[in-house]
Amino acid sequence: MLPISLFIAAILFSSLTSLLNAAPSQPVDTLYLEELRVIGTRIQVPDHRQPVWIQSVDPQLLRQLPHESAAYHLSGNTFSMVRDYGEGNMALVSQRGFSPVHTRVVWEEMPLNHPMLGMFDLSLVPAGLLDGISSSSGNPAAMSGSGGIGGILSMRTHTHPDRFFLTRSVGSYGFGQTGLGASLRKGSFDGGIRFYHQKGDYDFPFNDPDPMKQESLTRENNRKASTHLLAHGYYRHDDWHFRSLVWLDDTANDLPGSVFFPMPARQDDRSARVLVQTGYDGWKRTWFTATAGWYYYELDYSDQFTDPADGSTATLYLIQPAVRHAWSRHHESHLSAQWAIQSVEANTYPENKQHQNLSIRWNHAWQALQTLVLYPSVEWEWHSLFNDALNPALGITFHPATDHVMLRGMAGRNRNNPTYNDMYWQPFGNPGLKPETVFTYEAGATVTFGRRKSSQGGNRNHRVASPVELPVSTGQEYSRAGAAAVMASGPAQVTTNQSGGTLVAGITLFRHDFDNGIRWIPGEDGMFAPENVEDIRSQGIELSIRAAQTLGFLRLDVLYLLTRTDASVRQERFPGDGSVGRQMVYVPEWTHKGMLQINIKSRFWSRLSVQDTGERFTTMDHSSPRDPLAAYTRMDFDTGWDFNLRSVTLRTSIGIRNLTSERYEVISGYPVAPRHYRASLTMTLK
Repeated sequence: MLPISLFIAAILFSSLTSLLNAAPSQPVDTLYLEELRVIGTRIQVPDHRQPVWIQSVDPQLLRQLPHESAAYHLSGNTFSMVRDYGEGNMALVSQRGFSPVHTRVVWEEMPLNHPMLGMFDLSLVPAGLLDGISSSSGNPAAMSGSGGIGGILSMRTHTHPDRFFLTRSVGSYGFGQTGLGASLRKGSFDGGIRFYHQKGDYDFPFNDPDPMKQESLTRENNRKASTHLLAHGYYRHDDWHFRSLVWLDDTANDLPGSVFFPMPARQDDRSARVLVQTGYDGWKRTWFTATAGWYYYELDYSDQFTDPADGSTATLYLIQPAVRHAWSRHHESHLSAQWAIQSVEANTYPENKQHQNLSIRWNHAWQALQTLVLYPSVEWEWHSLFNDALNPALGITFHPATDHVMLRGMAGRNRNNPTYNDMYWQPFGNPGLKPETVFTYEAGATVTFGRRKSSQGGNRNHRVASPVELPVSTGQEYSRAGAAAVMASGPAQVTTNQSGGTLVAGITLFRHDFDNGIRWIPGEDGMFAPENVEDIRSQGIELSIRAAQTLGFLRLDVLYLLTRTDASVRQERFPGDGSVGRQMVYVPEWTHKGMLQINIKSRFWSRLSVQDTGERFTTMDHSSPRDPLAAYTRMDFDTGWDFNLRSVTLRTSIGIRNLTSERYEVISGYPVAPRHYRASLTMTLK
């Protein structure tokens, strides 16, 4: 691990040296304005002023590599740990040592975690469908809703910047993707449609797991094909605005199983999601929005031992009204309610199951001093099966003497309800389970050099700004512009040719105390069943340094992420439990990530990303002969060119995945493909 850490540090040091010598006074050549969205405190504050650390994937990267999945971009650009089952297979995201079940995934205002499994496979989502991906670890329920014990991932879609685009991508192992889309802006209407189809056989070579044989085998029965259609529209009439989104997808996936126990299977996923939003901003200091959503998910799974195939249908209906009010220049409140009805029909359950849930959240921002802002929040949650819960939280941001430094902190409570499979899966589900709970504490600091671009289009220094100062001082004009930005859920792009640089560094210390954790453990009859037995503590450090430097026609971007996680069981779950005090399954203690990107005249770009992941364990007591799985270092390289022909732009990219052909497994028995390639060509019409 040490050599790659030194390599990343060397890149970072050289870049920071150039930044400090440049004495920047202007923004870098291409910036995306801070967007106002719900992933933080729900108070309309830019990400860098939130009391929790929020990481966003560059929207330009999503357009440069539309053929990659949302999981791929999260893995290289955020603290999130992606549990990758190999090319053409699942990719589940976890945060801060917790299971993927404890990461809440949302698209706009709609939760995506499957009610039976409790998780969402992000390998199913091509990046070209999205215009924004953000990650925030450890958000309390009062700010992001219950279920995000480890953290929350937010995916967003707004109007594509081009009137028309056509993209074709190809790659190793039969990979191919075709994308097509169009957008329309006319008067008060703004909308678009996107279509993506991709497939591949993904039958890549891997080493025989038996070290005595040292043979090269081929991953078989690993085919995957998916189709996505996403349409959306936005319309404004006087002080009212309306937005609708529709997302349809169909995926067929052949699964080879573990290399130790090959068990060919097939899984078909079909889903439909619809969101309708409306809002009114005709009042000076009050903004009203309402969201209604519908979700339908069919999942069929069959293997050689399943007769008949496992089939299920999940539906979700939700209604969410919300009102935001600025009481004064120093106080702002956000009050929302969400009513959800979730149903599952599965042939592995004794009968159809339905849960109802009501939550009411109050979030507030109070600028107590010119340099101090407090964020008290509380969520009350009612569930048709479980006791009511009150989940409070308190965030704080403090600017000491300098404008370049911000101290932040957060403390709160969250809970996670058992999945449907935990409760009802036959024959071992346990309907007597209780919700899992966690108390989260974190503190950190952010250091910023350089200037940001304000949402009004002009430069501003990093002065201390009240979260309610902007909407109150600009009144109805901000109301309309701000509401449109929130409904569109996307950052605007600002370009400048002036030289300069920025540096943003942040460090967070965190601790999670987790009670009533659900674990499938063997009973006296030797059969596994879920019980509320886990008492876990997860604590550690997250460090992020991002720098950008522009000198004439050349721009350099550098990112370095460091995570240290200590997550272990604190009390015995059963007599003689050998897992107490040992690192949790598949949680590396140390992770380093680095990225270096060069842009020349905003036409040619090259990007090198590096991930160094420490040892992981496959069993709770570390007793497996395969424990620990070896640490690994993965490098990816991409380069591309943009050619402008009047209103037409041709964008090309060539990528090499796993540059050094590292042979490793993130999950035991699921090898990752050796060096392979991707290439794409996109035509856009402005």
